[in-house]
Amino acid sequence: MRQHHDSLEGLTIFVQVIESGSFSGAASELGHAVSHISKSITRLEQRLGVRLIQRTTRSLSLTLAGKSYYQKARQIVNEARDAELSLTQHNLQPSGRLKISLPNSFGQSHLQPLITQFAQTYPDVHLQLDFSSRLVDLVGEGFDLAIRMGQLKDSNMISRKLLDYGFYTVATPDFLAKHPMPMHPHDLKQLPAVKYTYNQVPLTWDYLNETGKKFHVEPEHRVECNNMPMQKTLVMAGVGVARLPSFICETEIAEGKLIRLLAEYDTPQQSATLVYPNKQHLTTTVRHFIDMAVTYFAKSKSIPENTNNSGRR
Repeated sequence: MRQHHDSLEGLTIFVQVIESGSFSGAASELGHAVSHISKSITRLEQRLGVRLIQRTTRSLSLTLAGKSYYQKARQIVNEARDAELSLTQHNLQPSGRLKISLPNSFGQSHLQPLITQFAQTYPDVHLQLDFSSRLVDLVGEGFDLAIRMGQLKDSNMISRKLLDYGFYTVATPDFLAKHPMPMHPHDLKQLPAVKYTYNQVPLTWDYLNETGKKFHVEPEHRVECNNMPMQKTLVMAGVGVARLPSFICETEIAEGKLIRLLAEYDTPQQSATLVYPNKQHLTTTVRHFIDMAVTYFAKSKSIPENTNNSGRR
């Protein structure tokens, strides 16, 4: 019986260490001494016969075995927590920690109302928001959810598409007064361009022809940067032409500060998608955020689809 109790406590402490990011953080959350946390992890690893956590003086990270064990352990701990929460009416509301990875530009421009609404509706939830273009390891870094842009690569994640968006090729009126108006995407090769670059993103822009077949164009890139707001700032200053996601430039287009070029040529659609680890059970807090996000974007009409008069996608 004692061993069973130690196993459950070890699981709880292990999960809390990963969620807190440190032994001291877990000790503070659970009300234990740091030495108790450290000994519990050591006993857990000895019982399992594998190392779960790589420790250094400054940080800790999960081993491959640790990542697999964490996903299962977290599910068990969350189920136990939810079972306790369901016993009292007061705790039926979402509470506890919710750690979310959010994309920089899209997060700042279109997720602030959603996050604010959730924080105001559920004051007992401790939100941890990480705004970054980095592709985080949800399980290994203890994230509950992530909103990602573009094509998904995590086949073991559950995904909920929030919306589709396209790309607009844009320039300022002053820029177009000094340079020839492009009539075909290939004409962009004659114009200075401001290109967004990140990791393995190629220095080419994709378009669709009249039959819907994709083709590539590689403009003469005057500036390359990995920050989308900076990219837009340079375009607004007349430095060059750019291809921006519709969600970041629609206001400037509507106000006439930017001109949309080549509107008759579609660009491949991308999606903003909510992803979370593949598991049978979700905490009350995670479920409520997912429901609120899906409802929020279902009602939102602020991001137009990338369409033209012919109706091609």
